[in-house]
Amino acid sequence: MVRKALLSLLSLGAMGLALASPAQDLFDQATFLIGFYYNGPAKVPHFRELRRQYQPELDRLCASEGNRCGFEKARKVIERIVRDIGDPFTTLITQEELINDQRYGAGLGPAAPRIGVWVRESARGLVISEAFPGEPAYQAGLRRGDLITQINGQPATPARLKAAEAEGRPIALSYSRQGSPRSVTLTPRVAQATMQPRLELHGDIAYLRVYHLYSSEEFSPAQLIHDAARRAEQAGARGMVIDLRDALTGYDSEALLAAAAFTGGGGFIYDRRFQGQDETHTVEDGKLKVRHESGDEEELSELKQPYLARLPVVVLVNRNTFNSTEMLAYFLQKAGRARVVGEPTAGALGMSGSAEGPLINGEFIAVSSLRMRNLDGSPFPLRVTPDFIIEEDLEALAAGRDVVLERALELLR
Repeated sequence: MVRKALLSLLSLGAMGLALASPAQDLFDQATFLIGFYYNGPAKVPHFRELRRQYQPELDRLCASEGNRCGFEKARKVIERIVRDIGDPFTTLITQEELINDQRYGAGLGPAAPRIGVWVRESARGLVISEAFPGEPAYQAGLRRGDLITQINGQPATPARLKAAEAEGRPIALSYSRQGSPRSVTLTPRVAQATMQPRLELHGDIAYLRVYHLYSSEEFSPAQLIHDAARRAEQAGARGMVIDLRDALTGYDSEALLAAAAFTGGGGFIYDRRFQGQDETHTVEDGKLKVRHESGDEEELSELKQPYLARLPVVVLVNRNTFNSTEMLAYFLQKAGRARVVGEPTAGALGMSGSAEGPLINGEFIAVSSLRMRNLDGSPFPLRVTPDFIIEEDLEALAAGRDVVLERALELLR
């Protein structure tokens, strides 16, 4: 995904916005951005038709407030438009989310205090899908597969955990490990460098956990993936598991560079809505280049130490593997360089775009303005379909078994 915040507000006058109310202004700006730039799989009308279609709903919400109608009323209508489009890439982005994206690109964790776990909700509580080394939960001994049953004496839910972390005060957790009850009190804190790719060596199998593909001039997950592939082969690994389950998005170029650690090269085409603006991105020898439709070519970036690994690879994905991390799995699968195991991915593979804005309420909106195509011109699928489809089994995970990882290990052995 490409999230590049515009440095200034789009000209309201250029878009013909009526200064009737804050709600109307926000509605007009958001519908322009969606209707003008959208190029995804859904059928989205031109922005004037989009406004005509949803204006009655805004009028109904603002009926009693007139020109005092606030941003929140328009936000409800914009959320409705996003839901109706049904494209997982097109969404509202809060300032908090944008700040987190920037922190990920700097090699840091999110800005809000947390205990350092990703969880999946089950009938019996919250199953930990990831405990981040260096953060409070991991340091206290919690691990993947532990089942959190209570938070401060109340049944464990994702909303209750998020609220408790936001308060920043000590959190009392009751949890179990394979049926054995335990308890711990944790104090949330802001994560630092805990979401960078993590390599573990288990005998002759390397395990590489990738959480996202955001980057900056100082930090590159792709370079860390190349480094991990080099270290794994030098250590004598005869196979590698790349775990992309629950992985966030990032930058499409970073996905292509990361895949080159195993493919050596490759590329994709950004198919834009407007004639003459398509771009072809390719990577070779660690160098990322773009060729514009005009024929002009330029080098965008270069890895400091590219590496080409030969060891067999299995990639793990699930329904939450999203956008740019879907692309990493797709590049490896399409090149015949890895087999993919797990659940079909989130469905944001075949599109990309920008975080347009800022909107006048301080938020942004991601718009699927780019269709993804292979170098031969064929379209990307909307999601990665694993070679071996295995649904995640939370009950098995809580009992100490990771059925998806087990299948991957079988393939490598």
